[in-house]
Amino acid sequence: MSYDQVERDVLSGRSLEARALFRSAQRLSDAIQSTDRERLFEAVSLNNKLWLLFFSEIETGRVQLPPEVARNIGALARYVLNCSIRAFSRDAETLESLVTINRRIAIGLSTDGPAEASSAASHAAPTSPPQPTAPSPIQGGLSIKA
Repeated sequence: MSYDQVERDVLSGRSLEARALFRSAQRLSDAIQSTDRERLFEAVSLNNKLWLLFFSEIETGRVQLPPEVARNIGALARYVLNCSIRAFSRDAETLESLVTINRRIAIGLSTDGPAEASSAASHAAPTSPPQPTAPSPIQGGLSIKA
């Protein structure tokens, strides 16, 4: 059994989602620095699949989130999915925006509340904010199973 499989088996939904978002952000960030088109394609494709899964969970009602949070995550997922075309063309601003969104949402999922999320965000978030800005940290998590 691989480390990744053990990790998926023991992490909670929120922790697993945060880990997936952090990993996707890192792959996107690595792709920005690389000239390898295959690395870019893989990073953007992975991010697209992750957000498509989030969107699907929200749209089908398979997650129990407050309505406002569900609407915000749904809107953010649509934004991320729409950005994929520009990201595939190596648009730097779009790629940085996706990295920032993933990191901020992951920080929110990794913390116990807004105060801790704010503190963590000041240490981990890039300096340029995404357009649109990410919603406040998710309190319930999406509970997506790997």
